Amino acid sequence: MQLPGLTPGSTGPRKSLKRELVATLAIKLLVLFVLWLVFFSRPAVHDMTVGMAPDRVAAAIVAPAHQPSSQGTSQ
Repeated sequence: MQLPGLTPGSTGPRKSLKRELVATLAIKLLVLFVLWLVFFSRPAVHDMTVGMAPDRVAAAIVAPAHQPSSQGTSQ
């Protein structure tokens, strides 16, 4: 029994499959790019970035640990 379109030596369905896969991947990449462009390409609120120098942000994130106070210890 021979399937339609599958004759020995023909590459018809393979070309079609490759074309569909490439088209699907291209569409997915386009959708991902549009999502990034709409939601992640710039800050949502401009005021969030005003006055945020990289040094200040780093100092706030990597702040030194608090030293335990000696008020609670008795000798």
